[in-house]
Amino acid sequence: MEASASLIEWLKTRELPAGRTAEDFREAVTAQVVKDFQWNPERVAEVRISLVQLLEDEINWGLDRDASGLFAGFYRLDLGEAKIREVMDWNERPQAARLLAELSLERAAQKVWLRWTFGAVDTTF
Repeated sequence: MEASASLIEWLKTRELPAGRTAEDFREAVTAQVVKDFQWNPERVAEVRISLVQLLEDEINWGLDRDASGLFAGFYRLDLGEAKIREVMDWNERPQAARLLAELSLERAAQKVWLRWTFGAVDTTF
């Protein structure tokens, strides 16, 4: 899967923890999306489109057929019902799918970055 420009843009304003590379980050974000949307990791590894495009396709498919799995993925990702509703209410369907894909990718990136950045912090006194 090709690297996403959205992820690269998102990383520009943040610093990765020591020992972590942008490639590590991309792989971890992909794994987070796979986990939250309960995708088959082997199938995702074979895809030759960007992760944001894959998310957009999944969102469109879910909205066309059965949105329950899609919204369960948003829930696991902790995207936020209010944000989803806002995007759906204020945008035409194709643009809404694209925006939700970008928000999903950004949220997955936040989860990984926060876990990497603060997960190793020793909180014992």
